[in-house]
Amino acid sequence: MKIIRCKDIINLLSDFYDNEIDNEIETLFWEHIEECKRCLSLVHNFEKTLELYHSFKPIKLEPQMKREFHRWLHIEIKKITIKKYKYKK
Repeated sequence: MKIIRCKDIINLLSDFYDNEIDNEIETLFWEHIEECKRCLSLVHNFEKTLELYHSFKPIKLEPQMKREFHRWLHIEIKKITIKKYKYKK
């Protein structure tokens, strides 16, 4: 039988909520969640984030605003990636 670790739960979250994991993995997923408070909290936070996201109404951005947002997002992602890389060393 396969073993599921905390990092596997993180990697499986999206697939789980999109119903894209097989039954065996889903069973292991839930077994881990029942035993691990940290992952249970992660799942609850993910659910709340999804609920919040789906509660928003889409907005239409003007082209200039959209470009500025994408530029800002790119910079933020870069910062996070660099920060994450520094801590791995």
